[in-house]
Amino acid sequence: MAPDILLIEDDPDLREEVATFLRYSSFEVRECAGVAQAASAIRERRPDAALIDVLLPDGSGLALLPILRNEAPQCVNFMLSARFELQLKLDAYRQGADNYLVKPIDPRELVALLNAVIARVPAGSRGAWIIESNSPTLRGPNGLTQTLSLQEITILKVLAVAPDRFATRRSLVEALGHNYLAYDEQRLEAMISRLRKKIAPLGDNPIKAAHGRGYVFTQTLKTA
Repeated sequence: MAPDILLIEDDPDLREEVATFLRYSSFEVRECAGVAQAASAIRERRPDAALIDVLLPDGSGLALLPILRNEAPQCVNFMLSARFELQLKLDAYRQGADNYLVKPIDPRELVALLNAVIARVPAGSRGAWIIESNSPTLRGPNGLTQTLSLQEITILKVLAVAPDRFATRRSLVEALGHNYLAYDEQRLEAMISRLRKKIAPLGDNPIKAAHGRGYVFTQTLKTA
């Protein structure tokens, strides 16, 4: 899966030039011209990296940093500006910028920086299903999230640590706090069916039945 780059730049000619070079370099690029448009794009799908112009028509690009921290904590962000004053750079770093690049920027250098920082993202974090550790939330490979019940999160956590992400019906029932021998397995089947429907918008549905023995999560599943 190509890294997803969010490019926020109000100058259409510069935006097109940078976006074209990034796409030529095998990145997926989404283009935005302002703060509001970029905020919507971040919430729609979490980017791997964001290139943010500091001065935008509807506000400062720095306003996007807290949104990225909350919505896409693994996203690497570069502030772009024609202003090179040290105080501006320091302000950007204090607010969470990973880098501050002064225009004009050589696209080759930009690609090299993106490749370097994205390579440091933990293996499997991009394009994976992530169980958020601080809330009952699942994030799909497309960056969208879904709030789940504690029982549904429990099922996913069992699948995440099971060998080859295969869990028997018994292991799932007991993880839910029930006596397997006295449990109606149709309840488990109904719960799995609801879970599949809830996470369907997040990506190709990865929960498959294993010939009546249990269930397998067929894609990468991790706990953040």
